[in-house]
Parts: sequence; C-alpha cells; structure tokens
Amino acid sequence: MKIYPLGVGGAFTKTNFHNNYIIHLNEKCLLIDAGSTLRYSLREAGYHYTDIDFVFISHLHFDHVGGLEEMIMQRFWQFNNGQHSPLKTTIIVHEKLLTLLKSLLSHGLANQGRTVEDFCNFVCLKEKEVYKIEDYSFTIFDTSYTHADGLLSFGFKLASLQSNIVFTSDVKRLKEANIIGQVDGNTVAIFQDVSFTFNGVHATLQEVLDYYPKEYYSKLYAMHYNDNVEQFQKVIDSANINIVKKGEILHF
Repeated sequence: MKIYPLGVGGAFTKTNFHNNYIIHLNEKCLLIDAGSTLRYSLREAGYHYTDIDFVFISHLHFDHVGGLEEMIMQRFWQFNNGQHSPLKTTIIVHEKLLTLLKSLLSHGLANQGRTVEDFCNFVCLKEKEVYKIEDYSFTIFDTSYTHADGLLSFGFKLASLQSNIVFTSDVKRLKEANIIGQVDGNTVAIFQDVSFTFNGVHATLQEVLDYYPKEYYSKLYAMHYNDNVEQFQKVIDSANINIVKKGEILHF
C-alpha cells in the first residue's frame, strides 16, 4: 500500500495541515478523515475530491470531519456536458458513530427535498467486522472516551495477506484504548498521535514510550504533532521512532 500524508498536524496547526491521509489500495483511494484544511491539503498534494473512493471518519472533531460536507457537495454537484452527474461519497464509519455523523451532516445536506442518503453511501461496521477494499481487509476498533471524555472515537487496522498497519486516530489514555491489543506479528507500522508538550487529549511522547514495548519503537510513526516538531528532533532520534511528514509518501 502507498500512504500519502495530506497533513500531520494537530487541530490548531498553522503549517502542517490536519492529520488526514490518502491510502492507495491497488486502484482505490481511501481517505482517512476530512479535516477543515482538506480543501487546501488535497490541492497541494495534486488530488481532487473525485479521486476519493472511500472516506473513513474516526470521530467528529473539526480537524477530522470539518471538511467532509464540502467534499460531499463538490462530488455531488458534478456536471458533464452540462448534465448533472452526481457522485455519492462512500463513508466508512463505526455503527456507534453513524447516527451522530448523519445528524451533523443533515444540517447542511437535508434540505431542498434531499436527504443525507442522497449524497452519501454509508458503510456501517460493527466492532472488528471485516470490510474488503480490493485485496485489503479494513476493520475498526473502539477507542471511545480515551481521547476525550464523552467522545466517541475509533481507530482502524488495514491488512493484506502479508502485513498490516494500525492507525490509532486520537488517543490520550493508551492503556484503556488497548492499542497493543491490535498489534500482531504482521504489523509493520503503528500510526500514533504524539504530542511533544503536555496535552489533555493526546498522548505525549513520554507516555507513548512508556506504553509500548521497546521492540515496537521502530514500528511507531508519530503523527498529529506540534508545529514546532523540529525542536524535539534529538528526543525523537534517541527514541528510535519514525515521524510522518506532510507530503512524504510511505510504502508498506
């Protein structure tokens, strides 16, 4: 699989765009979250909304869902030779989040005689239910209330026959989220949100290092981090973890 980091920054980033990704799975493109900076990060990366085949939404903070409605609208209001040629947006979501997401979208989409379903197809998955995309298996795991109190949130695991990646989304209380429980012998990368200063809703680097066994460090890919990440480069190097960088393609 090829992973293009559209952005790697936190909610209030000024330089790194929101932590959203495009994953190429053979001929299909899977978008991971759709933050408010998506309209800029997609264009900078050379993509268009119509290039996306699926979008996964991990939770409803604006840096993960703030650009979704615009994406849906731009895909729907397509015209070919003057004829309306709408493209529905296929959204993968955990069953617990479906009602809340539909409610959020309905404020902008459910009008003029249309419903949210006129714009979207929803792939609603139960815990660890397998959804196939090309030759890959996509499963969601529940991290609710480990990012922020009272907030539903979800990570995912994406697997081929030979390997898999684990994507945490946003997590503060790592033990409660049981991320290690998602890792197995075929896991080649753990995409973990990391804050380099104290943060009430994201794990700090020290919390991440304390949680994971040292043999996992080389599989850790830090994301959703502070804009001033360069100030912590020595600490990162000594920890032997990887840093995901905006626009730098990863292959697994």
